[in-house]
Amino acid sequence: MRERPVDIYALRVLLALAITGLALVGVGMARTEALPKPYRIPPPPKFELSLSADEQAFVFSGRVDFGLTEALRGLVAAHPQIKHMILDSAGGYIAEARGVVTVLRAHEISTHVDGHCASACALIFAGGTARSIAPEGRIGLHGYALLREHHFGMIDPEVEMQRDLAIYRAQSIDEQFVLQLATLPQVPMWYPDHSELRAAGMVTIP
Repeated sequence: MRERPVDIYALRVLLALAITGLALVGVGMARTEALPKPYRIPPPPKFELSLSADEQAFVFSGRVDFGLTEALRGLVAAHPQIKHMILDSAGGYIAEARGVVTVLRAHEISTHVDGHCASACALIFAGGTARSIAPEGRIGLHGYALLREHHFGMIDPEVEMQRDLAIYRAQSIDEQFVLQLATLPQVPMWYPDHSELRAAGMVTIP
């Protein structure tokens, strides 16, 4: 009997190993697909929104964070008789601030600052149908200019700024004050004194 060349045996062994490897990979992929996808729990929002102790106002503090608009909508739906909101925030996401403004305007809710309200919070404050400030209260405003290396994605600071200036104008705030906002640098924050805020109509209640 003639012996088969050794290289044929080698090829058969390699082929068997390749088939076995593919089978193992297939089983592994099937098991991976069968496993449930991990559930990612989003971080908790960095704000507090509640009723005041006397249940006469909504109280917001912390960051203007994702979920604030929906949280306020829910609270307004549960307490439609409340028409006042107290603010204390250093700012946050401007898109959420715009959402909050739509809720304030739709339900004719006034705004008040006891302590500090800056950046995105200032836009929320401006969205109140009436606006008041405590003697020690401060409202901080700044511009939208971004350094070239910080210009992410398709965000155009000029377009974003004009959207917010339109909100200030819609709230009957003095045009000269609005134009001044358009020229502000990103830093430092500008804190107008109370007389400036009242003269511009940013604060409407003495």
